[in-house]
Amino acid sequence: MKIYVSGPLSDTVTVQQVQDTALAAGHELTLDWSADVSFAEGYATQAERSARMAQDELEAVIAADAVLVVASQHDGRGMFVELGAALTRASRGELNHVVLIGEIHHESVFYFHPLVQRVPTVEHWLAQLP
Repeated sequence: MKIYVSGPLSDTVTVQQVQDTALAAGHELTLDWSADVSFAEGYATQAERSARMAQDELEAVIAADAVLVVASQHDGRGMFVELGAALTRASRGELNHVVLIGEIHHESVFYFHPLVQRVPTVEHWLAQLP
């Protein structure tokens, strides 16, 4: 299964742990945005680079069979756009797996959307797959 893992930029360690667990279970990533987080602020100063990042990340959500969102004690921004794109695909019947992983610390009404599956760990989600 092709997986995109979203989460707070300030919690790439947890994002990478989720990605590693999914890869070890035989899945593939549509994009590993966490591999280079050197450009995390000042997006307007490099508009072309920012535009490319936005396109790459949205395309990765669109290409995914599952979108996993890491709930974290850290605050996120772009992850909510990615969650919205995933929910749009799910509401159209194009995506079966929109998964929130972990304990919720920063609530969003969209975490409770009926198409979002909430699990404590990625292992719980993987164990439910056929």
